[in-house]
Amino acid sequence: MKNSLRKCFQFLKELRSFSLLGIFKYLWLKLRGRSILVAGSCRGCGACCRSICLEGSDGWLRSRKAFTEIVKKYPEYNRFEVIGKDQQGFLLFSCTWCTPQGTCLNYENRLPLCCNFPESSLVFAGGRLPVNCGYSFTEVVPFEKILRQELKKEK
Repeated sequence: MKNSLRKCFQFLKELRSFSLLGIFKYLWLKLRGRSILVAGSCRGCGACCRSICLEGSDGWLRSRKAFTEIVKKYPEYNRFEVIGKDQQGFLLFSCTWCTPQGTCLNYENRLPLCCNFPESSLVFAGGRLPVNCGYSFTEVVPFEKILRQELKKEK
């Protein structure tokens, strides 16, 4: 019971960062038994480091004040600088650790958000991959679902 309640709260927290269109896409995928798979690999262009939205405890950051609060709590986020806003009103940031060649000045000590880019949740938040990014998002039937179907066939 606790585990399912924890999953429910996690889902509701995650849902807060979804765009309206992202909520519909998420539900549509669930109804069809599909999920988003991240495919491809990094091309090292650095575009993801030069125009990124950051998320705080209350969702995607929309104000400099919210960003200041994040930096107080997590000083390592001071490496980001505000460069504007996107069409949804979210702050856009550039990482000061990104070199003109698109590489990280301290690759070994990147933040978890850098190491995990791109996450499939980007699709539901209304985000996009940078132009010419080596990654792509693909709709797939989850492996677990295929495995369960095959195991049922064997019985």
